Amino acid sequence: MKTAWSLGLLILISAPLAAQEPGARDTGNDEDPRWFLTAYAGSLGVADDELDEVGMTTDASAMFGARLGYRFHPHWGFEASYGYASLDATSDGFGDVDGRLHLYHGDIVFLAPDSSRARVAITAGVGAMRYAYDEFERRGVLLQGESWAHEMVISLGAGLIVDLGEHAGLRVDARDHVQFCSAESEPIDETHDFSHCPLDDTVLHNPEFSGGVLVRF
Repeated sequence: MKTAWSLGLLILISAPLAAQEPGARDTGNDEDPRWFLTAYAGSLGVADDELDEVGMTTDASAMFGARLGYRFHPHWGFEASYGYASLDATSDGFGDVDGRLHLYHGDIVFLAPDSSRARVAITAGVGAMRYAYDEFERRGVLLQGESWAHEMVISLGAGLIVDLGEHAGLRVDARDHVQFCSAESEPIDETHDFSHCPLDDTVLHNPEFSGGVLVRF
């Protein structure tokens, strides 16, 4: 799975660059619209392999969100991103439970020179996943009421922007929201706290695939 994810990112990055015609002109300049807003929908995988280790599976519904960016250079910009999805989890010994996921992060964006077909956008940044579940049983302990956690993530991705004119375009993205889990010095209080991170040091991968409409202004 992780190998396929890496290959997918490589294809997204390299394909449009390979399609660029020799001597293609970069049309980006300081007078172009500097703000860009993307409304998107997509899917998110929530570290399924690692959750098996703590007796859970979690599936996210379709994710909906928006990204707001500012271009401070023809090839560089900043972007804030937010996404929301409902969660459907299964816990050993307790059955199905509903939840909610909020994903937000800030990124620096590299915009490759325009090609004859599309423009590549490469992103890297930091943010967090906030997920909350209704009461359920985990490792034999009943969590009363809503249980939630914030998990820091490093967001890495690549996408394609297809222009529909000066102020509009279509955009697709593939991203990996990476969690770096640290071993706890003391056991967490599982009657109140919940984390997708196992207690042993590990790296969790949460792949996102999304597409939407981009507006420049």
